[in-house]
Amino acid sequence: MTATLSAARVLGHDVELEWGDGRPRATLPLMWLRDNCQAVESQHPETKQRIVDTFGIKTDIAAREVALEEHGRVLKVEWAEGGHVSRFEARFLSALRTNPEVLAVRYSTWGRDDIGEVLPEVPYAAFMGEEAALKDFLEKTARFGFCFVEGVPGTPEATKAVAARIAYTRETIFGGYWDFTANLEHKDTAYTSMAIGPHTDGTYSIDAPGYQMFHCLAADCTGGENVLLDGFRIAEIMRREKAAEYELLTQVAIPGQYLDHGRGIHLMARRPLFRLDDAGELVQVSYNNYDRAPFALPAARQKAFYRALASFNALCNDTSLQHRRRLLPGSVLLFDNWRVLHARDSYTGYRRLAGVYLNKEDVESRLRFLRTRAGEAI
Repeated sequence: MTATLSAARVLGHDVELEWGDGRPRATLPLMWLRDNCQAVESQHPETKQRIVDTFGIKTDIAAREVALEEHGRVLKVEWAEGGHVSRFEARFLSALRTNPEVLAVRYSTWGRDDIGEVLPEVPYAAFMGEEAALKDFLEKTARFGFCFVEGVPGTPEATKAVAARIAYTRETIFGGYWDFTANLEHKDTAYTSMAIGPHTDGTYSIDAPGYQMFHCLAADCTGGENVLLDGFRIAEIMRREKAAEYELLTQVAIPGQYLDHGRGIHLMARRPLFRLDDAGELVQVSYNNYDRAPFALPAARQKAFYRALASFNALCNDTSLQHRRRLLPGSVLLFDNWRVLHARDSYTGYRRLAGVYLNKEDVESRLRFLRTRAGEAI
């Protein structure tokens, strides 16, 4: 349903808006309306960047007239000085948020049984050829934290094509596109056949990769089952059952590091295991016990930190929270590295895996664009 306005009135230096659907009234300062004017004199028609001089606007700016047009679909403001007129679509005003950079997502946290009933996946041909299928894939990834593309050819070219369909590849110390076996090409247990416990990647990166993509190109081996866990579900459990430990893990900035002296690399970054935004909402789970760097807290806090970390680790190893699946040729997995922890059982034999990292903002940008094309709120 298209948002409409039923009334608009000036109250001092503000404009009060009433909505046609009865939602709570909105109040916007006149200065805000002038600053966000979308006329070509105020906003570049191509780049949509602000060109009005914000700091030249008087704080007591006045309006000669405020009126509704197009049956409440447009708010018109005629300014007292200069005769300039600003128009705002009611749809634009209704979508205003304090945190507009946040992608609107209805998360569905999950455990083993939940995800087994609604395993998120899309077919390769549709994914590559249909915009609706790409959007479906990204919506499922946003909701559950991961999604599979099924029926993908087992080639590096197909891996790159799936990634490019979403966004551009992120370059890291491992390169852009990576294609590896258990050859210890890099100083990381991923380049071995050893078991790898639940973790997120890039705890040593100030901006950890937002998404990770895996494509198994060959699996002539035994073992090697992949494991996914919803870090947001673990956070829900800890917040409910171990509130003090959850809070501690939102406060202690844990350092991660990556060392490769042969290549002259020593990366370090710090952030809490549960990173919150300015509204106190969880936005990132960041955990890799392999890469945790030595750091010291006051003795009592250090002991409390180890207890909280042990509680988190116990939940990571709770099989009722794990989705287990052996990744085989034909399947590409994309997952949110700020939410979903991944692990792998040890294996014997030959296994070839390819993949990429994608930036958080680029994947979200793609979904915003597709939602806008579909006429949906972003």
